[in-house]
Amino acid sequence: MKIGVFTNCYKPIINGVVGVVDLLKHGYCQAGHEVSIFAPAFEDYQDREEAIYRYPSVHLTRKLKYPVAIPWSPQINKVVKQLDLDVIHCHHPFVLGPLAAKIARHKKIPLVYTFHTQYGQYYHYVPLPEKLVDYYTKRQIKGFCQGVTALTTPSDSARTVLHEYGVEREIEVIPNPINYNSFQNINGQGVRRKYGLNQERVLINIGRIAPEKNLELLLKAFRQLLTQSPAGIGELKLMIVGDGPALVGLKEMAVALGIADQVVFTGAVDSAAIPEHLAVADLFVMTSTSEVKPLAQLEALAAGVPIVAVTAAGANDTVVHGHNGLLVNADAGEFATAVGDLLAQPDRLAAFRQAARETAREYSHTKIAADYLQLFQKLLGKI
Repeated sequence: MKIGVFTNCYKPIINGVVGVVDLLKHGYCQAGHEVSIFAPAFEDYQDREEAIYRYPSVHLTRKLKYPVAIPWSPQINKVVKQLDLDVIHCHHPFVLGPLAAKIARHKKIPLVYTFHTQYGQYYHYVPLPEKLVDYYTKRQIKGFCQGVTALTTPSDSARTVLHEYGVEREIEVIPNPINYNSFQNINGQGVRRKYGLNQERVLINIGRIAPEKNLELLLKAFRQLLTQSPAGIGELKLMIVGDGPALVGLKEMAVALGIADQVVFTGAVDSAAIPEHLAVADLFVMTSTSEVKPLAQLEALAAGVPIVAVTAAGANDTVVHGHNGLLVNADAGEFATAVGDLLAQPDRLAAFRQAARETAREYSHTKIAADYLQLFQKLLGKI
């Protein structure tokens, strides 16, 4: 098959959707299919991969370096006409999504849309009244979902969100993928040396440093953990991996809370280095409530790192409470207690580690890509 992938974000941006698109591309190619990716241009970035087509772009706002495609390019129009695409896989209902739908109708080929994002958690980036943005967003998502050939989401909770938006059609759940093998047999010694870590127990969070990630709660919980941690769990460090618009404020907050010496802010890290960072961690800690099926959690499980997370849609679909992690309320004291108690129980923690790896095997990128390919083949049989 020749597969066209339309996405509003791609490399060098680091986020969950980019990771999913990249892994699915590898899975499709490994299965012998051809993939062309259509995405916004990113200034001063040159693609090293073939078949990446970039639309002109502008930044969303001054405070967020996030290119938004201008969905018109005579050069790409010529490419699209020449490509004998069999199916289009689209990852956003806005900007390049409607363009993908137009191309699919013109070529009379299937259009598959995967709903990744709880857009309501990102309204603060748009300089318009929130109620207006909310109305338009839900209306656009609903209309777009009703018009595609097939609709998928990575989790049951995301499917529930779409039903709440008024989407009335079949929605297939296909989880997000991970490269499971890349997280095996990694010792993390390079990361320990880089950040001067010795025998400390490490809590890790990986992702964009942004307001919707609720990392202020994580810092407050960590401060409580440092003051009330059970005897025998050793010294603690919190490692926050990533970059974003809230990083400076978060560093200032760590200073104000008196925990700056115990918190490691790594800044942006290349995706290839994530396994080594996870290898130093005892627990993955997440306080975000904006996720759908966070790739960072799946990667943590693949590395054998149990998760303690705030009860929310994304975490509830990945973390099995009392098996591969813990789900707690969005309360700093409760979060701190859950982390401390688990670190103080080595046998339970070891069992969680084993369960984490077993869970992650189900999300291998080759398996998830095969699920999508099966869906594409089924749709082609109906056209």
